[in-house]
Amino acid sequence: MVTTGSRVRHRLVALLTGVPVRLWPLAGLAVLVTVAAGVGLLPRWPGLVHLVALPPLDLYGDLRLLLTWAPSWPLFVLGLAASLTVRVSVLVLMLGGFSWSRVRLVLSFYLLVLPLLLFAAEATYAAAALLYSRLFWPALAVVAALAMLLAPVPWRRTERFRSALAGTVRGGFRAPAMLGYALVVAAIGALATVESAVAVWLVPVSALATAATVVVLRGPTPSRPQWRLAGVLAVLLFAATVFVATRPVEPGEPAQRRAGSILLMSGINSASGRGTMFSSRADVLGYDCDQTYYFSYAGPGDGQPRGRALCPIRTGAPYQPADTQQPLPEQVAAFAAQVRELPRPLVVMGHSHGAWVAWDAVARGLAPQVDVLVLVGPFPESPVGYPPPGRDGRGRVAGDLLRLLVPIADAVDFQFEPDAPAARELLAEANSVARLFDRPLPAGTRAVSVTSATDLPLMPDGWRLPVSRNVCPLRVAHPYLPDRPAFYREVNRFLDGRPALDCPPWRTWGRSFALPFGVPAAGRFD
Repeated sequence: MVTTGSRVRHRLVALLTGVPVRLWPLAGLAVLVTVAAGVGLLPRWPGLVHLVALPPLDLYGDLRLLLTWAPSWPLFVLGLAASLTVRVSVLVLMLGGFSWSRVRLVLSFYLLVLPLLLFAAEATYAAAALLYSRLFWPALAVVAALAMLLAPVPWRRTERFRSALAGTVRGGFRAPAMLGYALVVAAIGALATVESAVAVWLVPVSALATAATVVVLRGPTPSRPQWRLAGVLAVLLFAATVFVATRPVEPGEPAQRRAGSILLMSGINSASGRGTMFSSRADVLGYDCDQTYYFSYAGPGDGQPRGRALCPIRTGAPYQPADTQQPLPEQVAAFAAQVRELPRPLVVMGHSHGAWVAWDAVARGLAPQVDVLVLVGPFPESPVGYPPPGRDGRGRVAGDLLRLLVPIADAVDFQFEPDAPAARELLAEANSVARLFDRPLPAGTRAVSVTSATDLPLMPDGWRLPVSRNVCPLRVAHPYLPDRPAFYREVNRFLDGRPALDCPPWRTWGRSFALPFGVPAAGRFD
């Protein structure tokens, strides 16, 4: 008589060692990754759970590690070859063992996705290096699309790549199973952001989710797959519609006339009259044009082209994007000179790079005239770095590729030179920005930080700064922060001495779900 326990054991043995799929190679890989991370051979970062994820997400994890770590091109090529060897071997073993047809199927699969994954991994690295979230989100979209559409391909019951690809399309890309897996992986990744040790112990959990999905994908295709695909697309469309529809904020009442003056500072790659900060409504904050001044990265002067500025620009010298990338001490000196004679109480509103310049000047005691700092879209750290051109060091390959991709950024009007003095001081050396904020502001200087929710995945150690108030991250893209009703509302509350608005917990959930898809910070390798 066969007992229930023996039947369970028989099915478990068949699941782990036999047809239709073998799971013991995945289990072995999970053990290796867990042990390697536990002893420090792998960085303990939330993306660790993707190293045992469903292909091709597993290869994306490898590429992010290699780009961030590889100190030279030969080591990167060697690491990539080792990665492909391991990934191909594990997948072939899971499909039944080594045969030329299986190797050809799996190798074709990985070689198909490799160029796109490498581009996405480099864009993810560049986003962290340049602190530019507009690179991160498209890269994440590419990875998500590849995973959702192609992950079912190897698990079709055929060893011909074209047949497997065609069968995946006919099967509606197994959309319900893939959506379920995506939600589980996102939840596991979010838990991994809690603590580095937690990320290590979640590796087996991630492997278990992968195994369960593999069993489903290897099984028969459910009936009416196209209808199921349409249902998943309808759900995603509804979720996107709700997200967009709930984002706008109604404009608040303009503030009453305030005393003193306000200085508006645009960020990197701006120019006189060009940049969102020039469109910022100082009148909504309580300042008329006679009280409104604009900072120039070229230093003091008699005025600049007005461009899109709300008010005439009566001070400062005309400047170009190249002026925003000069050495930081020169920018700090230009700031100190331009605030020296401004009426007090003086409010300084610095956007992005401008926030760093203003903080450094005020914290060093070079601008005692500043009474209030409004940091608009500040980044509290520079999580990764890159060595100078032609020099080996951690991030060498990613840095070289970054320089090749910079011309592409010109197409979207982002003119940035990664080896300009300011970039080398603040971005090329990991954690240099964090050291800048280690210097406190003088007693009596109030400061508020207004962060964009879209920037949070580039802040692995958190988004709060040592300021009087950290506003709940706003659902506004980084470039548009200084000119949105939600921004004016929060800044007015701070200037009026009123408490900040409540911060719903879900406002920062996007960071928890997206952070595992980023690159490991430099400190994770130490």
